[in-house]
Amino acid sequence: MSTGSLRPLDGTGEAACPVCGGTDIREARPGAQGERVVLSCAGCDFVFVWPRIEQDFSDVSEEAYYGNWEMLDLDAAEGLYAEVEVAARRAGLLATKATTPSTERLTVLDVGCGAGHTLLHFRAHGWAVRGVDPWRAVTAAGRKYYRLPIDTARIENAGIPADSQSVVLAIDVLQFVADPRLVLRACRTVLKPGGLLYLTVPNYGAAARERDGWNWAYFLPACYLSYFTVDTLSRLARSVDLGKVKVGCFGGPEGDGFLSLTAVRPRTTTLTWTDLSSEVEDRELPPLDRRQIDEARLSPEQRAWRENGHLVVPGLLPDELIERYCTVFRKLGTPRGYASPSPYLDVTEIRDLCLYKPLTDLLEHLIGEPMALHLNLTGWISTERDWHQDDYLNPPGVNGHYAAVWLALDEIKPDSGPFEFIAGSHRWPFIRQSKVLALLGRQNGDDPSWPWDSERLLTPFFEREVAERGLTVQRFLGKKGDVLIWHSRLVHRGSPPDRPSAERRALIAHYSAVSRRADMPAVRRHAGGGLYFALRSTAPRNGNSARGMLKRLLHSFRR
Repeated sequence: MSTGSLRPLDGTGEAACPVCGGTDIREARPGAQGERVVLSCAGCDFVFVWPRIEQDFSDVSEEAYYGNWEMLDLDAAEGLYAEVEVAARRAGLLATKATTPSTERLTVLDVGCGAGHTLLHFRAHGWAVRGVDPWRAVTAAGRKYYRLPIDTARIENAGIPADSQSVVLAIDVLQFVADPRLVLRACRTVLKPGGLLYLTVPNYGAAARERDGWNWAYFLPACYLSYFTVDTLSRLARSVDLGKVKVGCFGGPEGDGFLSLTAVRPRTTTLTWTDLSSEVEDRELPPLDRRQIDEARLSPEQRAWRENGHLVVPGLLPDELIERYCTVFRKLGTPRGYASPSPYLDVTEIRDLCLYKPLTDLLEHLIGEPMALHLNLTGWISTERDWHQDDYLNPPGVNGHYAAVWLALDEIKPDSGPFEFIAGSHRWPFIRQSKVLALLGRQNGDDPSWPWDSERLLTPFFEREVAERGLTVQRFLGKKGDVLIWHSRLVHRGSPPDRPSAERRALIAHYSAVSRRADMPAVRRHAGGGLYFALRSTAPRNGNSARGMLKRLLHSFRR
């Protein structure tokens, strides 16, 4: 491959980190005489070449790269399309089983597209396609032979209309550019609100790089100016205000040779509380949620619950109960946990923890009546569910007679995707499930994907509320044995981890007031005193069994 000509973009002045902008820079690898040096940022550990001099491919002949066009691997582009299609579906850009397909044609822009081989697959699936690349010879070939609309330009000055693209691709592009933040900002600009960015780069954190050092096959300082890890690539995407950032590994002998990133341009919203909520009478609320109560008679725990919508109890759970459960959990062999929505029915150790009497007594103290366990989330990795409340996922008659508990089974690290929440948000108006479903164009909540789909409406709505009210996102960084109890209307999320699949040892349990769940089967009492719903024994009610409903609810929480 020809190196092309060199074009200085930022070759003078003091070195600054292209990711975080920091100037506390150390030398990672000295350059030989006449060569550029490799630097590392002390603030974020990003490794990059200095000075930042890009290769200029614009005038290189097509033979320099496409020596034999008949040998091109078009199957790889087909696999890429499949990956992007899945990511687009998760982002709500493609219809799910219960949604009406959009009449608007999806659009995709491929940044650094070459002759446009990837775009051929998108076009074959009905997408409106467009490419951009500064390499004149290959873009001309793509226009001539494939009849693809490809602009010979860089994304920063290509003139692509803002807010025009459903998906933007940047496959093996960022490692070449002198200012990766500028490129990502340009990609974000052309994305529609809610649009998806999908990019790939070599993984500087790969096992092969650790093993081979500076002899790593993808250490090419003459052309690769940036060397990304999971952390630095995630940080870069968030620095340009992209949301739902997720980075994974693929390829290479150990399956970690490259990084793929998906991220979404946050949506704006015009929704108001009138669109989503309705009043609930005081007599339908738990005592601590009512407008007028005698606060002088409240316990410290009740006062904190009423004020903040959550309660942290340090060291509540005995080590013995935790270790017994962890021993059983490890036998599963997967950090994703039990597939069942109610594993407490089969696993005594889960009942022992979730129905530990001091915990269930405290739940009754907060809600005002007996509470029964009916749902577990058991994964030791973050759910990565975006901002939501639990209450609107439940039947309307529950009206806050519900609580969830986060049980820390070990120390929770900040980079593991901890539980995040907005203190006081439980006092916001009631969001009604029926109104959310109507806005989504759904007849009912039978499809388990609807809570995920609702995030495209509610996440920007909650984010706007947080900003306008000047609130701060809080996180639960518990120690082993600590528990956090949260209100059914507390806005919360499972934050994305800074490390893919980072372990976050926890057990989550959901409880409802027995009096409010006529849809649930008989209640059983655990030996320790706590209550749980015996979901297996229920018969179908109106065509929907309680167990089936719980499966759908679990699916909604996991997604």
